[in-house]
Amino acid sequence: MNPITNKVWNSPYLLLLFASLFWGGNAVAARFFSEIVPPFTLSLIRLGISSLILLLFSYRCLVREWGVVKNHFKLILLLAITGVIGFNLIAYWAAHYTKAFNISLLNSTTPFFMVILSYFLMKEKLKINVMMAIIVSFSGILWVMTEGSIARLVSLQFNFGDLVMLVAVLFWSVYSIYVKKTAGVLSPLSLFGYSSLLGTLLLIPTSYIELLFLPLGPLGVKEFAGLLYLGIFPSIGAFLFWNRALLLIGPSRASLFQNLIPIWGAVLAYIILGEQITSAHLIGGLLVFTGILISRKKEESKEVHLVSEPAGKAQG
Repeated sequence: MNPITNKVWNSPYLLLLFASLFWGGNAVAARFFSEIVPPFTLSLIRLGISSLILLLFSYRCLVREWGVVKNHFKLILLLAITGVIGFNLIAYWAAHYTKAFNISLLNSTTPFFMVILSYFLMKEKLKINVMMAIIVSFSGILWVMTEGSIARLVSLQFNFGDLVMLVAVLFWSVYSIYVKKTAGVLSPLSLFGYSSLLGTLLLIPTSYIELLFLPLGPLGVKEFAGLLYLGIFPSIGAFLFWNRALLLIGPSRASLFQNLIPIWGAVLAYIILGEQITSAHLIGGLLVFTGILISRKKEESKEVHLVSEPAGKAQG
C-alpha cells in the first residue's frame, strides 16, 4: 500500500465523507435511470457487478465460511430479500415518482423506524429522548411529503413516491435489526457476499419477466458509467470505507456522517439532474436533522446507537 493510499485508509473522517458521498449519489443514479432501466433490472445489474467483483477478490473467504452459511441460510435469505434486494428495488421504484433529494432525506429516517420495529419485534424499551426525536423527525417527513401544504396534510394527500420510499426504509430497518444476529457468527464480507449472490440469483427471473413488458431505454456512455458507479461505489466502496471507519473511531461518531447523505444527494441532484431545493425541503430536512440530534443525546461511552452498519445500501 503506497503512502497516499495508506493515509486515506487510516483517515476515518475522509473515509466517512466518501462513503456518505457514494450513498448520496445512489439516490441520484436511481432517479437518473428511472426512465431508462426498470427497477428489477437496475437492481440486478447493480448486484451483478458488485457480486462479480466480490467473487474475484473474496472467493477464498466465501468458500471458507460456506459451512456457517448453510447453517444460517434462512437468516441470510431474509437479509437478502429485505436489505440487498428489497431496499434498493423499492427505492429504485420510488425514483419514478419522487425527487432524488426526497429519497435520500427519507432514507435518513431509518434510525427511527428501527427503534419502532425494535420495540415491536425485539421488545426493546423506548426512551423519552428517542420518542421526542421520532415525533420531531416524523413531522419533518410529513412536511416534505406534503410539500409544506397544510391542506394536503389535512386531506392526507401524499406524494406516491415518498410513500413507496418509506416502504423501502421499513425493509432496510428490518434488515438492520436482524443483521445483528450474524455478529460473531459470519464475517461482514461473507454476509455481504453471499446475500449479494443470492439476491442476484433471485433477481434474474424477475428481471427477465420485467423486460418482457418494460424494455430498456437507450444506453450510452453516461448510462454505462452510471451502472458501473452503482455496482462499485455505493455497493462496495461505501461499504468498505464505512466498516474501516467504524474500526477506527467507533459507531457513535461514525453514524453522525449518515446525516450527510441527503446533503450530498441534494447537491448532486442539483448538479446532475437540475433538481431544485424548495423551502419545504429545507424545513422538513431541518426537522429531520433536529430529531436525529435529539436522539443522539445520550452517553456515547455506552455506544448505544440507532444506526446500524450498512451493507450494500442505496443510501439513498
